[in-house]
Amino acid sequence: MGLAGCPSGGGTDSTDEPGETDDAAVTPTATPTGETEAPPDTDADTDSPTPLGEPATDVVRVFQANSPDVFDANVWAPQDNTTGVAFMTDLQAVRNVHTRQMAYSGVEFETPWKPRTDSVSVMTWYSGYEVDAPYDVYESHDDRATYWNGDPLDADARETHFHVDYFQAGNKFTEDTAFTQEAASQWEYHWWNTDGSDGLPDDAQAQHILASQAAPNDGDMPIHPDFTQPYLEQYRDAGTADAVSAVTDDLVSDRISLQRLLENGWGSGPYEIRSEDGIGSAELTLHLRDEAAAEAGDTVVAHPNAANTNVPKLAIQWGDGERRQTLASNGAIDLNGNIVAPNGLYSRETLPDHMQELTRWLRSEGGDKWRLNWNNPHLQNLWVRRALVAAVDWTAAGANGWGDARSVPIENHTYMLDAQSQSVFSGEFLDSLHSWPMESDTEAAAEYLRRGGYSKQGDQWVDPNGNPAAIDVIFPSAIADYAGAAQTIRANLAEIGFGINFSSQGWSTWSNNLRADNGLNYDSSIFWHGYGEPFGYYNSSAGWVSGSLVMGKAGAPAQRVDPDTEVDAQGKPLQVEIPSEVGAIEAPDEAGIDPDLSDGEEINLAGIVREIREPGKSEAEIQELYRKCARYYNYYLPHFVFHQYNWGAWGNVRDFEWPDPGHRGFDFERGFGISTAMILGGLVEASYDTGFQPPE
Repeated sequence: MGLAGCPSGGGTDSTDEPGETDDAAVTPTATPTGETEAPPDTDADTDSPTPLGEPATDVVRVFQANSPDVFDANVWAPQDNTTGVAFMTDLQAVRNVHTRQMAYSGVEFETPWKPRTDSVSVMTWYSGYEVDAPYDVYESHDDRATYWNGDPLDADARETHFHVDYFQAGNKFTEDTAFTQEAASQWEYHWWNTDGSDGLPDDAQAQHILASQAAPNDGDMPIHPDFTQPYLEQYRDAGTADAVSAVTDDLVSDRISLQRLLENGWGSGPYEIRSEDGIGSAELTLHLRDEAAAEAGDTVVAHPNAANTNVPKLAIQWGDGERRQTLASNGAIDLNGNIVAPNGLYSRETLPDHMQELTRWLRSEGGDKWRLNWNNPHLQNLWVRRALVAAVDWTAAGANGWGDARSVPIENHTYMLDAQSQSVFSGEFLDSLHSWPMESDTEAAAEYLRRGGYSKQGDQWVDPNGNPAAIDVIFPSAIADYAGAAQTIRANLAEIGFGINFSSQGWSTWSNNLRADNGLNYDSSIFWHGYGEPFGYYNSSAGWVSGSLVMGKAGAPAQRVDPDTEVDAQGKPLQVEIPSEVGAIEAPDEAGIDPDLSDGEEINLAGIVREIREPGKSEAEIQELYRKCARYYNYYLPHFVFHQYNWGAWGNVRDFEWPDPGHRGFDFERGFGISTAMILGGLVEASYDTGFQPPE
């Protein structure tokens, strides 16, 4: 009946991904009372469990922005249509949403909301790791992990998967790289950075850097070796670049549909696709891999987390943002990442009474930025970037997209979110940085445009060559929050006379347009932002999902730029000057892409982001490198981080029992959001009655 009324017992301690059985292991037994019966009028049987009856529901329903017609679990496909696969693969690990600390297989949760057990143990694929700095990491996997078909989800499967990944990335004949991973044993995986031998670069990393990369709570899970092993053999046999390309062409076009997952048993995790009847056009039904199913022959092997829950089915509902809203309004989603707030995406006006907010927290690494492509000639201009930032009401952009209750404007412009800025830098340093306007300052915007060499013809700004000034802003239709922010940007720029084209795109189109290997087919986009550590922000990493200060190169060792790299993949010069005075913003008129400052300090950003990760640096030296990155961002505004947000989850309090809001059961996530951690960990619990407290 909704939120558990018991004391939390747990205290307070990452996409919105995301029941109890009759197993004797989780069914409490009454305390023995001896061989004599107690008199009828005594309370001797008060410790006996009360009959619970039947659960209110046998299915937990979630939503995923995809379609069964295009779903593809092949992570190498040219378009990313894997959304939903997170519910069909084991939890890698879980991460605390407050402290960002990781937890691994065997993590215990007290469960006062579950009437038939006091606690549960959650299995994750990773069971731990060891770091042998500056090169080696050893990760252990739980030996109970299996694919749906019963085959081991082990280190051998992982090595095969990532060896294919290595070849698919074009490394077959690359001389300055090597495959630096191996299955040390069936359940231990060893990966390492190159040490300078055999003509390879020396990629020594500090202990804390390696530890941050070990045993993560997200990323690709290994596709079954029945799929990957034939491609690995073909790559090994390929003797020419053309032969490798032919293998890659076959690989990326080899779709792994829902039907194929079913037929081959290639998924993992506690819920599996069990029949064609479960694959509908709008909904996918998965069944629990519990002991009862194993004994009946309905599943090959029971999953350890299946004993934690009394919910035998998981329904993934497909669609776009509009369908998600409709389902939410109809009470057809049982667990969803977000908060319930006035004027928000979900509010008391849009949700039925039995759909209520379950938990809320300030995301320490959850925010958004306006991502800018410097290959656009307007956005190469320092003064234009500043003008566009000044023109937009960023407080309104956050509120219009995420709602007042969810959006928290950024105060410190360091490229990090405020949680990290305030923990890494002194108050004195943060106060010395320039404060960019978070509300629209049209006068400053006009001044900056004029200083950039732009002039106004009628109501339209034009560049120094007389061309109308205009850029595109794109965002994925699957993330409804982005629409409000993008519309605010469009309205504010239109108000000052700077042209803007506004485009909502499907996920595959949008993500492809952001890829450097596809030519960066965009000018600007709303994009998520947040890392757990400062060296995540101040880094060089490749891929369209990268939010690092420097965009890395996919083909480079460790996908990071070399120290002598002059321009990154987004067109940003990396050997530049910053003002000697912290917080100064003075620059020449028509400063362009790489201004020559009168009182400048030369920095090599490519070198700095590498030095941060190298062993042997003192804390003071690392701090100074962080400060240079913050000063670079504060001056150049390569992108604009505008807010972080409150996050949480809402769900069905009529048909399910949930932890109290402050309970540790709500504290862990896989990737982004707690839904998958709760469902795949078996923390969800169907109610045995349908009473609930009405919302306030």
